[in-house]
Amino acid sequence: MPNIRALEAKKLRSMDMSQSKIASLLGVTQPAVKQYLDTRDSIYLNKLKELGITEEEINMFLSDLTEILLKNDVKSTMFFITIYSMDMLSRLRFCSYHRKVNPLIPQDCNICEKLYKEDEEEQLSLATSMLQNEIISPLIPEVLSNIAFARKNPREINDVIAIAGRITKIRGIPTPVSRPMWGASNHLAKILLAININYPEIRSVMNIKYDENVKNSLQKLGYKFTLAGPKDYANDDILAKDIAKAFNGGDAVIHLGGKGVEPITYIFGKNPLEVVRKVIEISRKYKEIIELSSLS
Repeated sequence: MPNIRALEAKKLRSMDMSQSKIASLLGVTQPAVKQYLDTRDSIYLNKLKELGITEEEINMFLSDLTEILLKNDVKSTMFFITIYSMDMLSRLRFCSYHRKVNPLIPQDCNICEKLYKEDEEEQLSLATSMLQNEIISPLIPEVLSNIAFARKNPREINDVIAIAGRITKIRGIPTPVSRPMWGASNHLAKILLAININYPEIRSVMNIKYDENVKNSLQKLGYKFTLAGPKDYANDDILAKDIAKAFNGGDAVIHLGGKGVEPITYIFGKNPLEVVRKVIEISRKYKEIIELSSLS
């Protein structure tokens, strides 16, 4: 945890945050923050890498943690850290390091697999909390947004949890109309069910609007995306079939809509936190593109 705190302190400092504010967010003293900032990043990174975590995974974790910390939501912050740690344990990611510390651990030990039971509702609630960021508002389409998360090996719509009533904008902030509920979105559930046949690791999706600036944002971020449609007529079943056919394991599918159907961008990931991370990055790049175009 000290290594995570240190790297997070450096990330917050890069956002021009004061040491006293960083100390308040991290729950440490200001002298501790100064010590974190005065120590080379590589020292903290290498200690985490010894556990078996890649630098890419560390950066993604810090990115999500920053979004949650900035909301001053202590409960969500602790929950996020807990589920991340328990998930890594259950996937046996720390076994090699543990055996270096204690060579007596049997090679076939897998006791940690049973330590964590995934809670899809809590994960989706945490993701929607991260979505309540005004920078995302310009990406909410006319039909509104939603975010869904499927159980492992889903078989029916009720195996997919989403926001009942979708995500709207209230005073410029994306806001879920209600709590997550199983079977709350036929549309996104059918898409995940169709994609899960060939890509079982893809369990979450969110819909945002489509325009050329969204497309440019995806390209500038290096996100992989494919196109589907347009269609003269499309219902949920047709859309799900088209999107699943177009999906190639990347980050997004753009459906170009059709008669009476709004063009939509679908952002995919292994879980809702990954999806929201991508949406936030797209939102920032989208804002950057809009601001640059207004100056030209």
